[in-house]
Amino acid sequence: MWTIWKEELYKIKSRKIIWLGVFLLLAFATIRLYNECCHYTTTIDETVYRGQEAIRQDKALASRYLGLLTEDTIAQIYKDYGFFYYDANGNAIGNYLNRFVTEEFTNFLQTDGNSPDEIHFREGAEWEHNCAYLLENEVRFDYVYGWNDFAEMYVLIILALFVVLILGLSPVFAEEYQLKTADILRTTRRGRASGIWMKILASACFAVALTLGACAYLWGIYLAVYGVQGLDASSILLNFATPFGYCPESVLGFFLYITCLGIIGALLLTGMVAGISAACHSPFLALILALSGYLFPVVWIKILGRMLPLDMALSRIISHFMTSMPIYLPMSTGFGFSANQMALHLCIALAVGAGGMFTGYYRFRRH
Repeated sequence: MWTIWKEELYKIKSRKIIWLGVFLLLAFATIRLYNECCHYTTTIDETVYRGQEAIRQDKALASRYLGLLTEDTIAQIYKDYGFFYYDANGNAIGNYLNRFVTEEFTNFLQTDGNSPDEIHFREGAEWEHNCAYLLENEVRFDYVYGWNDFAEMYVLIILALFVVLILGLSPVFAEEYQLKTADILRTTRRGRASGIWMKILASACFAVALTLGACAYLWGIYLAVYGVQGLDASSILLNFATPFGYCPESVLGFFLYITCLGIIGALLLTGMVAGISAACHSPFLALILALSGYLFPVVWIKILGRMLPLDMALSRIISHFMTSMPIYLPMSTGFGFSANQMALHLCIALAVGAGGMFTGYYRFRRH
């Protein structure tokens, strides 16, 4: 029985397109992080620091203000360093502290960013709607610049990795039809039962292992550059998190959470691809249908859901289903879903993934 699992795993691992795709993705992430590190600058007491030294200086500067974020903290940072802005040549003038204060608590994003005289703290309704939440949730402040970048890169790499997985997993059953080996496999003692499950299990193991490997690599390179400082800060400081739905409190908890979402997304994707592959006689057709199914939720959310005259309740149900699919699941923290809604989405993802695996099993067995 385990011989089938090992052989199927070997077949998947031997597909060069998978490793080429993974290499390109991780190379892109590495080069981007290297360029980000090289171009990183900070200005402290009129001294400009660049590269890794600038990161060290900003981290040391942020550690002086470590703790609960309050209006006094904001006022003190402004008093010490003024507002962040860009000079006539487009060079950033400021450091992590005053950049955070300027971007989060002033009208900076509504200006061209080149004139500090035009920048002022938000007031009234603008303050209540855009800034107050950072002072009302007992936010623990620390240096999280690198972890903001990590969140964006993580989602980008995982979504692209899912495309690579589709390329590698779509032939799992369809290739047996094409090579005329499906009938031979089903005539063996275990070929009509546990042998099929071993093929599905091998696909799931490979998908999870590859996702974990990519996550571990990203964790490694970002820890090497930015260290562990900021992991105990409040996740609400991250641009990718939202205060209006469920989100772990700390940055570390946030990344463990989205890593789990990525793994569940990989399992869901495996089930979907297995079901589609078992229904297709051609690996190419299985690939096209799997990619179409992977991208369809975006088409629904962006186009079809707005065009079709559906009842509001039905439209909401379908939209929740679509955002439970692999292309949206890793970025669910940005939608502001409640804890109950996220639990529902995870249940939907697991149910659809399991349904796809059972569909693949019965479709291949009864072909």
